[in-house]
Amino acid sequence: MPEAYGADVPASRVPPKRLIPDATRVTDVWLGTTSAGDAIVVAYAKPGPDPFVQARGFVEWRRREGATPPWRPVFGIAHTKDEGILAIQAITGDVTGDGSDDIIMIESTGGSGSCGRWRVLDLAAGAQLWSRSLCDAEVDPSQDPAGLALTERVYEPGDPHCCPSAIRVSVLAYDSSGRFVKVSEDVTPL
Repeated sequence: MPEAYGADVPASRVPPKRLIPDATRVTDVWLGTTSAGDAIVVAYAKPGPDPFVQARGFVEWRRREGATPPWRPVFGIAHTKDEGILAIQAITGDVTGDGSDDIIMIESTGGSGSCGRWRVLDLAAGAQLWSRSLCDAEVDPSQDPAGLALTERVYEPGDPHCCPSAIRVSVLAYDSSGRFVKVSEDVTPL
């Protein structure tokens, strides 16, 4: 991983290829604004003969205006090709209620239930706040209260995979202890 990027430029002008390990390619980029400075999260993959078996990872870089060098990596995770990560996708938004962008990320492993490892990163702190492996679920930002909306399919014994018995939406708010806690739950029968 590069140790720094020396040009003191806004996130939109930083070439993402300069922020990832050699011999890898950029697969996606997300920009965020935080109280600690602008942030860039870059997902990458190491090309190989099989697109379903590639080493993948992501790294968060943050700009400290006036610092030398201004851009430094603050958090990242690298996966080997044997871990089965097929893609990394994300969305930015304030899910902690602190006025700074955070990122909700899924490292997809596939399967009929769209399985993967979901993560929430505090871009201002450069830290992971929440992580869970899920299938048949999505995690989105919640607006009121600020937090996460966890949507899960609920299967009763005998339900075929195509047809869950219900959909459960749980809202998780970030509390003063630094955890996401469930503040509401709604189950809708199908």
